[in-house]
Amino acid sequence: MVKSSFIVALTVFLAVGGVGQMASADLLINEVMANEPGSQVTLEWIEIFNNSDSVKSLSNYTLEINGTLLLLPDDVIIGGQYYILCRRFATSGTVPGFEEVWGNNTGVWGDDVSTEFYPIYQLTSILLTNDTGQIILRLGGSTKSSFVWNQNGADGVSWERFSPTSATISNSTDPRGGTPGEMNSITPRRNDLSLVSLSAYPAGAGSTSLRFTVANSGTSESTSSEFKLYYDPDGDATVNEGDLITIYSLFNLSPYDTIEFADNLTLNGIYPTVLAQLPDDERPENNVKSARATGEEFPPLVINEFVPYPRPPLTTEWVEIKNRSDTAINISGWKIGDSLRLNIISAGSQSLASGEYLVLAKDSAAFRAFYSDDAILMVQPSSWAELNNNFDLVRLYDANNFPADSFRYGSVYPNNYSWSRGEEAGKTEQWGRSIDPGGTPGMTNLVYYQASASSISLRIEPNPFSPSRDRQTAITFTMPPGENMTIRVYDIEGRLVKTILDNMPALDGVVYWDGTSDDNLCLQVGIYIIYAEVHNRAQFKQTVVIAP
Repeated sequence: MVKSSFIVALTVFLAVGGVGQMASADLLINEVMANEPGSQVTLEWIEIFNNSDSVKSLSNYTLEINGTLLLLPDDVIIGGQYYILCRRFATSGTVPGFEEVWGNNTGVWGDDVSTEFYPIYQLTSILLTNDTGQIILRLGGSTKSSFVWNQNGADGVSWERFSPTSATISNSTDPRGGTPGEMNSITPRRNDLSLVSLSAYPAGAGSTSLRFTVANSGTSESTSSEFKLYYDPDGDATVNEGDLITIYSLFNLSPYDTIEFADNLTLNGIYPTVLAQLPDDERPENNVKSARATGEEFPPLVINEFVPYPRPPLTTEWVEIKNRSDTAINISGWKIGDSLRLNIISAGSQSLASGEYLVLAKDSAAFRAFYSDDAILMVQPSSWAELNNNFDLVRLYDANNFPADSFRYGSVYPNNYSWSRGEEAGKTEQWGRSIDPGGTPGMTNLVYYQASASSISLRIEPNPFSPSRDRQTAITFTMPPGENMTIRVYDIEGRLVKTILDNMPALDGVVYWDGTSDDNLCLQVGIYIIYAEVHNRAQFKQTVVIAP
């Protein structure tokens, strides 16, 4: 595992929105489900909280909803208890009730104390509006609590009071959409570290940049602690200690302070899911975050070859991508483009097998007209980012909007030679010119690489070589940059017998010689001289032996 991290601390303030009025220390309206899930108005409910130490009789109070007076049940609410008034208790046919959604859906309240531990009462006259509303709780002629909202809350999400002594309300942050019978999700706890965010982004060379934000959302200073990062192979947000990646230390945090972590890690696979977990505290639901990251095998797809400046009879640009991973990859949602814009390759589901090539053509008919091999797998994206004839960037992004691959070129090759990526070992990050005009779409690239050496070097293997036994010898060459590169073969008398390369820009690569002359005659057994030159720059000679 490769790791380099830094920590930045900064201060934030907990912000809540909404409208409300200050509550007195007695019964108070604590939470309201006004914008019920979907259009199920029967799921509206009101939560009352006894913010005192004494038992209160509900029948002594009245409830006013948007000017309509409602009588409360002949029941009591003990100190510190929550009490739910729901529009419908049980499900009837297709009409849902409170017990179905917030209980265990048996039709009996209280048979499961893990979910049905607070009292409820059906008050069918509850009628709430989504965008505006006012609920007043009165004792005699005295207003004990009021709850006012003047905007639409999120669908299926309750309004919660910030705290019993606060006038502020805001939408619940609980993933269930509300917290009936419990402390409100927006109410600060004494001990509450929260994992605010976790994000992952490719950092290159198979590593991933992870960023975490941890906040002290509690009212007391947090003590030194730690949090852990795991793999989550099942994506179920359940940790297994065997999947532990690393542990981070936390400093003391004052209330409402945050700390940001950034770390570069080398993770397993192509797209591992990672899960960060804080220690247990008074609000465990904000202690876990997960994210899809990239691993050491990312990216699975790379840009492999392209022609940015087609010349007749080729009349279409094209880009080839290759699946270099060991598994099939769905290209749905992947994007290709230039330095300015990206376009979806294919909106539908399409799988690219391991080792398979896919040509993306601006004009599929024009591509097929030039390349006769119908076996070449090809897609014509619905939109195409026109590539410049010089100085442009070809970019490939995956369906997560992660940058998968890119290549910046500063010129184009004439005669429809393609820009090609090396595919042999040690060359997969090098680019150059295709050996053949038109390139090699749909098959392994044959590449001359960009010259970058300070002098000429040749490696001839095998040497000696037998045309009858070895068939040919490979001449691997590197050149300094320049024009008019030449590779020729001379006999021992200095007579030219074979021109292998001539009058082309200096490149690196490999060529093969089968021991024949320019007249396609088999040369005699003996010693020959390979002569390489970059005009006005460098020369080099090396002997090669043709054996029986």
